[in-house]
This record gives sequence, structure tokens and C-alpha cells, in this order.
Amino acid sequence: MRAFYVEADFVPKEGYILSERERSTQRALRGNSIWKNIRGAVVDRPVPECKDDQVLVKVGAAGICGTDAHLLRQDEDGYSKYDGHSKYPIITGHEFSGKIVEVGKNVKKLKVGDLVGIESMHWCGECDACRRGMFNQCKELEEPGLTYDGGFAEYAAVKAKYCYPLNDIVDYYGDEMTAFELGAMIEPTGVAYNGLFVRGGGLRPGGHAVVFGAGPIGLAAISLLKTSGAAKLIVFESIPERVELAKQCGADYVFNPMDFKSADEQADMLMDMTKGVGISLFAECAGATKFTYPVMGKALAIGGKTIQIGHTLGITPVDIFNWQWNAATISGSNGQSGQGIYPDVIALMASGRIDMRKMVTGRYNLEDIEEGMKITAGKVLVSTEYPKR
Repeated sequence: MRAFYVEADFVPKEGYILSERERSTQRALRGNSIWKNIRGAVVDRPVPECKDDQVLVKVGAAGICGTDAHLLRQDEDGYSKYDGHSKYPIITGHEFSGKIVEVGKNVKKLKVGDLVGIESMHWCGECDACRRGMFNQCKELEEPGLTYDGGFAEYAAVKAKYCYPLNDIVDYYGDEMTAFELGAMIEPTGVAYNGLFVRGGGLRPGGHAVVFGAGPIGLAAISLLKTSGAAKLIVFESIPERVELAKQCGADYVFNPMDFKSADEQADMLMDMTKGVGISLFAECAGATKFTYPVMGKALAIGGKTIQIGHTLGITPVDIFNWQWNAATISGSNGQSGQGIYPDVIALMASGRIDMRKMVTGRYNLEDIEEGMKITAGKVLVSTEYPKR
């Protein structure tokens, strides 16, 4: 089968202390401290074996995440710029869907012919986090496309427990390709859903909401907040292509944060727009916390919620008094597994409440995947069904 296969050398940086798991499995917790000389290409690879608890999926569509492109970038010393969980060599791609072509003998609830979307946080079910029901915080986490072979391929083998049927989407739209495309976007939509509703507790209809950043996660947050009843839905984004996508996904107002002289000016505008009520829910999807928290602290509604979804580096300045005074909360969020997230997102897609195809900016054949990785706005999909360029 054809697959996008990425290789690298296991060369821990001087002074980096390997954990026991990193040493025994060569799964890096911090990839930029271990992996060197990264190289990837579309090549022929064996069709994966379907184990007893797995299904073999013919991949219908896969989404290119910023992580996928980041995995290939190197610093001046040849080390990966991706600082997260990773293992090489590997077939990358963690946002994908497909049709089941084979089932393992222990699989009971899925059958050949089912269309499925696949969770990307493969929790163990046995560690302390999993036993608390917090699957996204699993301490033995595996991730397709990051620690074992993923979806940038013609076929992928995954455990059945991470698969969710897409048949209701097929019933609603009437064609499999639409279901494959939406199925590939459950993952980024689920990341936003987890932050907004599971970790953050959601928005009461009629509350005002702000989304910082209109990348794929931010666009999903916009779509979800629109359908959940945000009164005024305000977005801050500086990239023109993303501004237009934000409007298509349901933003009422989109502002360029670079047009404001200060955080105070941004906050004052939000208070004016809401007649002094303030913002009930902030979704921080930009990872620009140094700039966003000073705005949020001065524009919180009583009982307002701040949900941190975007990843950031460094220290964030927070005047916590503003959250205390307004009985407000800050919730951290990571991942999209468990908690009924996939079924709920699928149900929203299968009812037409959200249509994440609005954020698709490119469709590429697997052979042309490296061209697709150059697009930085919206969501790019890859499929062997798309024509070659």
C-alpha cells in the first residue's frame, strides 16, 4: 500500500535524561529533545495486520493537522521542532476515517462495510487517569500517527474500541465521501467540544462568547458556539484567509487583534459591544496567552468562563483578582476522547447542526500530501480518492 512514511534518528540531546518509558519503547515524551534528521516521503509499505481486537480500515479521508507538518520541521542542529509525544519511523496522520474491510475475531459491535471515525487519543483504560474517566490525561497514551502508524495511508489497523460509526452521517447526506470528510474532522471538532462543554461546562444560550484564533480548532469552536446559542459571537484573528473562514463558520464579528493599541482597548470594546455585561465564555484557541489573558481579565461577565484549548509556551501573566471578583473560572483542556464526545459530534454533524466542510481549503491526493502541508489556513484533506495534481 502507499503511505506517507516518516523516519528519524534517536539521538537524545546532551543533558536530556530519558525516562524509563522513553528508554524501553523509544517513544519520546518531548520529541524535540530526542529526534534528529527527520525525513518523510510517500512510499510502499505492507498492509497492516488486523489483530483480534482491531479492525482494518480502508482510509477514506484524512486531515492534515499543524502537528503533521510540525513533525517534519527541524532546528539548526537537525532536531525536530515538535516538542510532544512521538515515535519514528511511523506513518503519520491522526485525523482520519474510513470503511472497515476486515474485523478481528474478538470484535463484536462493528462489521465489514461500516464507515467509522477514529479517536486519536488511544487511552489504556488502566492507569489512574483512565480509572477516573479522564482518558485524555492517560499516562500510557498511544496516538496514531505519532506513536504508531496512522491514517496517511491506504489502510490502517486500529483497535475497535476507538472507532465510532458514521452511518448516520451517510443517511443524512446520502453519500460516503461526505461522511469520510466529516469523519476526518471529528477529531479537531472534538478537541473544541471537549474544551467548551466537557471541561468548561458550556455556554448558557444568550451569553456572549469570544474565540481567540481561527485555526481549525477555533473554527470548530465558532461552529459549536453558534449552534449552542451564543448571543454575540466575536472572533479575534489576524490572517485574512482565516477571517473569511471564521465568518463562514458563524462568527458575528471578526477583529484583527493587531489593530488595537492595548489589551485595555480590546477589553473596552468588548464591554461596549455587550452593554457592560461582559463575555460569558472565552475560548482561547490561539495559544497567545501573553496577549489574550489581559484582555479576558478585564471583559469577564459575572460567572464568566475562560477555556484554554490552544497550546502555549512560556509564562502567562494573569491578574487572578479579576477572575476571583467575577466568580469566574479558568479550565484547561486537552484532547477529544471519552465522555461521549465523538457520538455527540457525530450527532451534530448527522443533523446538519454543524458542517465542518466550511473550513476545508484544500483536497489532495495522498501522493501530493507535501503540497497540502504548505496550506496554513483552514483544514486540508487527503484521500486516495481525490485526483492527483
